[in-house]
Amino acid sequence: MAGMSKYLFAGITGATVAAVVGIFSSSLLCCVPKNVVEVLPIDENYCLIIVAFIVGTAGFGIAEWLRWEIIRKLLTYRDWLYNHRSWKTKAWGFLLSSLVPKKNMLYSFQDYLPKYPLPKLEDTCERTLKMIKPLLTDEEYLSVVKVLRDFQKNEGPKLQKILEQRYETEENWMSELWDKYVYLAGRGPLPVHSNFSCNGEKNFNHNDPTNKQVPSAANIMFGFMEYSQKIKDGNLSNMMIQNMVPISCDRYKYICSTTRIPGEAIDELKTYPDSRHIVVFRKKSMYRLDLFATDVNGKETILTPREIQTQLELLMKDAKDVETKSDKDILNPSIFTSTTRPRWAQIRKELLKNKINAESLEVVESAVVCLALGDGRPQSQSEEFKTYLTGNGFDRWFDKSMTFVTEENGAMGYNVEHTSAEATLSGRMWEYGLYHAQYDSSGNATHRNIPQHTVIPVPQRLQWELNDFEDDIADMKSDWDKLADDVDAIVYFVDKGKGFIKKLRVSPDGYMQMALQLTFYRLHKKTPKTYETAATRLFKNARTETIRPVSEHSVAFTKAFDDPNVSVAKKVDHLKKAIIHQTQYKFDAMNGRAVDRHLLGLYIAGKLSGSVPKLFTVRPFYEADELSTSQSPLRYDSVIGKITPYDPVGGGFGPQRQDGYGVAYFMDDVSVSCLITSFKSCPDTGSQKFAAGLQQAVDDIKILLESSLNEKNVSNGKPKHP
Repeated sequence: MAGMSKYLFAGITGATVAAVVGIFSSSLLCCVPKNVVEVLPIDENYCLIIVAFIVGTAGFGIAEWLRWEIIRKLLTYRDWLYNHRSWKTKAWGFLLSSLVPKKNMLYSFQDYLPKYPLPKLEDTCERTLKMIKPLLTDEEYLSVVKVLRDFQKNEGPKLQKILEQRYETEENWMSELWDKYVYLAGRGPLPVHSNFSCNGEKNFNHNDPTNKQVPSAANIMFGFMEYSQKIKDGNLSNMMIQNMVPISCDRYKYICSTTRIPGEAIDELKTYPDSRHIVVFRKKSMYRLDLFATDVNGKETILTPREIQTQLELLMKDAKDVETKSDKDILNPSIFTSTTRPRWAQIRKELLKNKINAESLEVVESAVVCLALGDGRPQSQSEEFKTYLTGNGFDRWFDKSMTFVTEENGAMGYNVEHTSAEATLSGRMWEYGLYHAQYDSSGNATHRNIPQHTVIPVPQRLQWELNDFEDDIADMKSDWDKLADDVDAIVYFVDKGKGFIKKLRVSPDGYMQMALQLTFYRLHKKTPKTYETAATRLFKNARTETIRPVSEHSVAFTKAFDDPNVSVAKKVDHLKKAIIHQTQYKFDAMNGRAVDRHLLGLYIAGKLSGSVPKLFTVRPFYEADELSTSQSPLRYDSVIGKITPYDPVGGGFGPQRQDGYGVAYFMDDVSVSCLITSFKSCPDTGSQKFAAGLQQAVDDIKILLESSLNEKNVSNGKPKHP
């Protein structure tokens, strides 16, 4: 019966709940003795009326239950990604769009999403062989085939059974393993290697004197707190694909009020749901800023943006006074979050032994978000990217789920701890804050016509006693400077977008991936092990899977492209087959039919069983990706994204290996924002030369496809492609 109640109330309005209460009250009325009824002002047919009311309301409840059960069943249909024009998909889409509520809340569909599938062992083994073959020599490939077949016959089935048990008992067999072993068990530093960052507006004028740092920060902090409350209350709408296919919203609970706590062996992700304050960095000082107070109506509400601006101005003045009056360098412990996790865990234990440090640490770790009021003036998108990704070592709490940054010339961005969520979630929150920002004619934040507050707590500067840690701080700052200086981060705008690619009758994402392959091959004369992110949030509590865009077709394409002995038709054939492979693999990954997450699960199962199978010790399984890529949308909210004047750049991340690249790209109709990273210490790589090579590859592929289309048009008597 408890299960039935869940269905009855899923997506049902308050009026329906009131009707249920009415049924209960009416049922009691039916039990009133007849002699009492005779003296009550009730129609003699009241029992018939009540029965009709009960039957009608029960019928409505059953209809709602059936509606949600049908939605649950429809959401298991996966072929719409592959065959979107088939009659079956069109019928499915019509039925689903008819049943899905037009208004929905964040978690409305969470219990109705299908489980993340666990592939069959033999399927993954076959797909794995296809995936690795283009990366290996014939001799290496035959050696891996032998090891894989041995694994498939011996250890594999036992480890598969362990995963099958997880599939039966867990809501998502992979989600806990992913968080725990991909992120929390990582022992290296978080910045650059794990955290990612996001730039602000594409057309931002870095030298416009009307840009104001503090009003911008105040507006964004108000928006973030408002957004955080919507998440907490479940009042945020669910993101829908094509306005009808819901996606998992499980990770929203981690993007605010969440901190990664270091451990010597493994970290912990800790959330503080009742948090109402932020922590602000300014000139190495750190402050607690409470953003809730009692308003004029006697309610506890968020401070208005103008009130937040006033508090930040007080804080800025205090930080300047502290810097002016201090006779030695100001220290704070944020640099500790930039080092290896075991070392940070040991230092944190020591910090907690001091009452003052322990109290300040609790304030930082329980904050909703962090805000860094920088004193820099970046002059380009590339400078911004480097700033948001690294900071100066004392103005980022890299363990915090989100640190918002604004510089003195008004440039804005943020840094995210990756365990908490993917970029789409923080990006939607960022979009919300920017869209709702309001300024008066002088460029100051406004009160937004909401109740002001009677008594506002002043910012509190956090106190630290760090004399015993001065050597550690100096040592870590030296390590940090080396890492930050080594990062080669640029933003490059490819002057071709989705609009022209679609005219060439190929997938825009596939086109970009092949341009990336061609760029890498031209620079390094080899095929890179390549990673591309796919979202799997069509399934409950799922996050991502890996697209492997390299195929025998992509290898043939890159090798043939600059060969004058290969015809245009043959080059185009290789290209289109490579794009078809990448597109198919992307859909497979979105549907839980790729190999990386399954292989990871098998590896973890083996490790926990006491022995890592030989399969995972041979190339290319143990190697990090040379080319790590990700494509994300530039707009997130289905309503705000269509009307906001804000023109975003996107975000980026560091390479997975010292001789690799990190490439995040964001496509609109006229251009592609590319945020590219590499390490300067590697003599063979360089972000600027990769960007130049990418532009050349995009242009060259365009010429190739246009010449092919023109040949076809001429042979068919049609005009040439413009």
